[in-house]
Amino acid sequence: MWRRRLGRWVLSVCLILNANLVAASTLLFLTAEETPLYQAWSRDPHRSPTLCFTLARPSADVTLQGFLSLDRPEGPPIPARKTQTLDSLADLCHRERAQVVVALGDEAARMILRACQLPTLLVGMTRQQLAPLLADARREPVSAIYREADPSLDLRLARALLPNARTVGVLVPTPEPAWLMSLRVEGRRLAFALDEIAVTDDLDAVRMLRPRLTGLDAVLLPPDANIVNEWSLKPLLLMTVRQGVPVLGGSTARYVEAGVLAAVVADERRMPEQMRALIAELAHGRTPHPTYPASVRVAINRTVAETLSVSAEAIHRAWSLFSTP
Repeated sequence: MWRRRLGRWVLSVCLILNANLVAASTLLFLTAEETPLYQAWSRDPHRSPTLCFTLARPSADVTLQGFLSLDRPEGPPIPARKTQTLDSLADLCHRERAQVVVALGDEAARMILRACQLPTLLVGMTRQQLAPLLADARREPVSAIYREADPSLDLRLARALLPNARTVGVLVPTPEPAWLMSLRVEGRRLAFALDEIAVTDDLDAVRMLRPRLTGLDAVLLPPDANIVNEWSLKPLLLMTVRQGVPVLGGSTARYVEAGVLAAVVADERRMPEQMRALIAELAHGRTPHPTYPASVRVAINRTVAETLSVSAEAIHRAWSLFSTP
């Protein structure tokens, strides 16, 4: 169902928007998901889709959607070409004149990196997911914007929502993740005592957190699917709610919808501005460092906030902390 909806939506974008076909093609965008980021980029007046396409992988039951876009909104409008069905992404990469490829999500990223020897920007994947892809040797430059916001921002959110909190339990994957150092620095700045709970997997997370809860004012979830996932999130939330301990964090707003009190998450609708800067670097042969989203927003579960007696004043303070100027 969602694939049919996505296909119809991509086709409508291609039929409505126009492009100057005299200009050189600059961007190839590929995704398996219709997300706010994909919609925002497609509707950017400076990058009008021309060739739209679908790419089916029957063996994997995956259908990817995408478009080729131009970087010149000026000139006489020419109707975009309709959606084409492609058998090979490699053929498209060689036939068209894209300078940079954007892959949104895991499926798109793996296909792009195999098929296209072009500068590539990977978006919509966690730092954990991206690590092995970025480590592979490749002639063309590759960069990324992580799906999750900087975990240290969740500590700032915790201080705004929980002004009296002192000890925050942090589930720490082993080996020690790269983000832990900045989290320690931010914890000291905010006068938090971090209780680092070393865990190896999702089962270990549930087992190790349980006896520590009585000494915690809050729990911070790591952006690590091996530790926090569909299996472990439910028991983690059940035990913390029973103890009245707020839980913050998670790579997307879905964690908040599932019962996490609050999290700082990427604001996908405002991400194209950051993407344009990285694409310009890639187009000139440079390899910008992978980075966290520059635009973020606060997601708060109002029901959980009420259950935990989080005040309206604290919620307003949290919104103001990360509001757009």
